[in-house]
Amino acid sequence: MNSQEQTQQVYVVGSQQLQNALLTEFLVKEDVATKSIPSVEGVSVETLREFDQNLFLVDYHSVDVNEVIAHLLEADQEVESDVLIALFNVDSDDSLSRLAGLPMVNGGFQHDCPQALLSKGIKAIFDGELWFPRSVLQAYLMKSRTFNKTFSRSEVNLTDREVEVLKVMATGAKNSEIATSLNLSPHTIKTHI
Repeated sequence: MNSQEQTQQVYVVGSQQLQNALLTEFLVKEDVATKSIPSVEGVSVETLREFDQNLFLVDYHSVDVNEVIAHLLEADQEVESDVLIALFNVDSDDSLSRLAGLPMVNGGFQHDCPQALLSKGIKAIFDGELWFPRSVLQAYLMKSRTFNKTFSRSEVNLTDREVEVLKVMATGAKNSEIATSLNLSPHTIKTHI
């Protein structure tokens, strides 16, 4: 394998319903390495280490998103590869807007998302982009701006290094790019984040 080539794996997480099996089959036909699993607990840290990027495509209606995040935050501390989350089967912009602020959630797809858009979104997430509808990102940004006006820098209690990491992260840089930019290891960057 070429050392420049990134290895990627998508896990469709949810109850083993026909819809999830068909989604997995569609993504495989789109040349996206995909497995269907009932829960994230079935993926070990060793398995995560096998790939440069791991995307958990979580069925919003059959899986507790908070449990997924809690489990993957723990696993993410033990691996240098990217661990990403996107949700599908989301019912509304309001639900997506709430999800956009959760840790590790890099995208969301509504229940009526066309297949081609889903495939394009997954590839964009692997490229380091966030994938949410424009209206969702705008609502989240406006809410965030209002919230930020109420807090000063001294109330947040970030270290100077954490602020440096945050500034580079705000440019859209991936963890590995942040590490290179600040002359730190990717594991240190994950700890600061």
